[in-house]
Amino acid sequence: MTTLLVLSPEDRLAITDVVHRFCWLVDHGRAAEIGALFTADARLTFGPGTPNPGTIEGPAITAMMNARQTQTQITTRHVMSNLAFAPTADGKVAVHGVLTFYRSDDETRDTRVASVADIDEVYVKIDGSWRIASRTVTPIFSRA
Repeated sequence: MTTLLVLSPEDRLAITDVVHRFCWLVDHGRAAEIGALFTADARLTFGPGTPNPGTIEGPAITAMMNARQTQTQITTRHVMSNLAFAPTADGKVAVHGVLTFYRSDDETRDTRVASVADIDEVYVKIDGSWRIASRTVTPIFSRA
């Protein structure tokens, strides 16, 4: 017999808030605050087609986001859509979404899409708050 796992509306909203907060912090020059959205042992993986493919873990995520915050010449907008939630028997929630990513490296603020990527995340609840345990970015379309 299969057990139907249900995510409460409150948990769905709380996770959605974390998804959007991540994007907002990067886009508004506050990337250094993103480390608090992850678990202490989280994994952040950038797949083939990203500028720097590979996986970083734990405190290295915070260090990377601190470095990103210093890149004030870069303007970005992250638009997340098509969120799908899949609760698991161990209390985690897998979240799948589509990221449309706009980026300009100078004052021209070129508005063409830089990338469209699949985002796959796993969330865990720690002390009443949802945190990102893993995040994988897989580009589907990228501007050359």
